Amino acid sequence: MTLGRVIRTGLATGLALALALAGCTATPSSLVVSGTVENRVETVAVPSVSVPAVNLDAGFTTLTGTRNPVTGRTATNLSTVGSTYGFGTFVRLAEVSVAVGDRVTAGQSLGRIDDAALVAQVAAAKADQEAALAQVGLLGDAIDTTYDKQSDVNDAKAKVRDAINKIHDGKQKLLKARATIRKNLPLAKQGLAAVEHAIAQIPPGVPVPAQLLEQRKKLIAAIKAMNAGLKKINGLLHTLATGLKKARSGLRKLEDATAKITDARGTLRDLKDLATIQADALKVPVDLARTQVVLAGLTSPVNGVVVAAATAGSVLAPGATALSIRETRPSTVTAWLASDQVTRVCEGDAASIVGDWMTGDGVPATLTRIGTRSDYPPTSVATEEIHLTRAVEVEFTATEQLPAGVPVELHINSCHPAAGNSDSDR
Repeated sequence: MTLGRVIRTGLATGLALALALAGCTATPSSLVVSGTVENRVETVAVPSVSVPAVNLDAGFTTLTGTRNPVTGRTATNLSTVGSTYGFGTFVRLAEVSVAVGDRVTAGQSLGRIDDAALVAQVAAAKADQEAALAQVGLLGDAIDTTYDKQSDVNDAKAKVRDAINKIHDGKQKLLKARATIRKNLPLAKQGLAAVEHAIAQIPPGVPVPAQLLEQRKKLIAAIKAMNAGLKKINGLLHTLATGLKKARSGLRKLEDATAKITDARGTLRDLKDLATIQADALKVPVDLARTQVVLAGLTSPVNGVVVAAATAGSVLAPGATALSIRETRPSTVTAWLASDQVTRVCEGDAASIVGDWMTGDGVPATLTRIGTRSDYPPTSVATEEIHLTRAVEVEFTATEQLPAGVPVELHINSCHPAAGNSDSDR
């Protein structure tokens, strides 16, 4: 106990004794107890992001299995090197732009994790989309070919057979594309849910990053496009079935060869539309990969002061604390009251916080919480109660910010008089 605190306690005790000896009947209206300023900090965790796997099929095999919502590839035929050596289990802090003691504002950029793999992930997703767009060009070339072949009636059969084969292949591609869209649609919805969850995690009052809003807009548009694509695919399947029947009839009637080639050309146009839909569907993995890059940034959730920060180059697990920030707000003080003291206080009671370093009458505070159970005060807190005696924890909110973790003295204007001093006890 400090000298100032001894003097204050002695004066209070002497005054109470003098009043008792003088037969004064005034009711005491305050308590003096010890408390501790709480040290509350907000943490900025290392984000959990997806690292791309190496696709071993090179596009030459029919893939089956769960489709990765970020890369757009199936889980089958992916390299296991990453999982074997733990790639993606830990991430490296590429940049930390603040230091301990710096003041930061909510939404301020604090640094980034190494996003080289995430940027490569975007490139891989874009490459898949470009491959799908190349199919559109190939189908366009096939349509032009039908015009060239139309000039040679003698080759009509060969042209019709070619059209039948293309229709058959187109039907298979159409069915495969429909299955692909049906797989990607729930993944797109999951991606939208993930973005919505990320937005929901942003504290109230903190502006939502424009990138997240843009990604949400794109995902919603992609889901709408895929739903429209499924509807169109079903219509195309019906059209392909009709076209196939007409093409086979053309083999029996050469005189109808020209008309049947025209039908085949129309079918190829439908296939081109389908390829366009599939290319549009592959925008979803690109958008999700870009979202991962956005999530690689570290931002402050509150206004405050940095009290701990990892250094650039540190390797941390997802979810680990990268920075700790003490929010700039009025402090709270925790104290422990004996059973008889608890009966004399109410939530909303005014109090004054006094510390050895203060000058004047202290800092005003309000009793904002009273515990619901008696417990043993922890030995790490400042209290006049014996730590092996049960007490009730109470919390006071100050009108300003105080040094975290320091012991203080609380002068409480209690709502009830002390036992033995009320009118009924005299």
